[in-house]
Amino acid sequence: MTELPKVAVSACLIGKKVRYNGDAAEFRTLSRKWSEHLELVPICPEVGIGMGVPRPTIRLVKRDGKLSLINPKNDDDFTDSMLEYAEIQSDLLASSNICGFVFKKDSPSCGLERVKVYRGDNPQAVRDGRGLFAMVFTSLNPHIPVIEEGRLTDPKQAEHFLSRVHFFQEWLNLGKDGWNAKKIMQFHNENKLFLLSRAPKMKRILGRLIAESFDNNAHPDNVALEYMTEAQRGLNVLTKRSRIAHTMERVLGRFSHQLDKEQKQEIVSVINAFRNGILPRSAPFVLLAHYLRLYKMNDKIMDRFISSTPLEMGLMAKV
Repeated sequence: MTELPKVAVSACLIGKKVRYNGDAAEFRTLSRKWSEHLELVPICPEVGIGMGVPRPTIRLVKRDGKLSLINPKNDDDFTDSMLEYAEIQSDLLASSNICGFVFKKDSPSCGLERVKVYRGDNPQAVRDGRGLFAMVFTSLNPHIPVIEEGRLTDPKQAEHFLSRVHFFQEWLNLGKDGWNAKKIMQFHNENKLFLLSRAPKMKRILGRLIAESFDNNAHPDNVALEYMTEAQRGLNVLTKRSRIAHTMERVLGRFSHQLDKEQKQEIVSVINAFRNGILPRSAPFVLLAHYLRLYKMNDKIMDRFISSTPLEMGLMAKV
């Protein structure tokens, strides 16, 4: 049985009653649907540093250029405790092989963007901050994909995030016994269609990174980490239908000589219908997968492109 990707998640999002008011903020897509396809690892940084449930609200405050995590009612400062906890937990989570992290939006500890920051005695906050825990985690682990739960309501963003999670899991699995040049090139080759469909420029950039790193006698483990960090940076931007459709046509080219005119026209029509927004991505993928199996061409390269997000999760039918 294939091991499920391990994804860390703000505990309140999967129904844990750990919020400041003793409640949860359950995101049912995670807790009731994705939990069948992912191993979810709950974490609440505020509980982790010893704050109770329920507890006073805390906020990000900037004074004299320094960002702090403060209880506004009595000015208790939780900054050092949170920073220490975040460093320890970030290392522990990475070493436990998590493949992604879903953070609670707007949280002063977990928000990834547009978190309220109060300045001095000004009662009006500016939404230009990041939660303290999230800030430390992403700084220490730029190679691990992250997202806020609010963005997962968009099927395109949800599918793209999950494709990055599975890409990361493939990388972890191949490198679990250590990296060497052969393994890094194998990973790059197996994911060339995936990268072409998601971030076309990254295939060339990453190929150059590998070549230059080994020319400079870099250690393979360092090369592999730099590779994934750069890849996830490139994959942080949503792909387009046109890129996916273009890659589908590349796949078709692999076996088009074995098709008759009607079969080829059927596949081309379905790909064009996807490109024009008439059909979802699952339609041409299912058709391509059928012919790849029929002609025994469904190798790892094809599989990483077509199955970058499992069809059974249903997202391919929505994008």
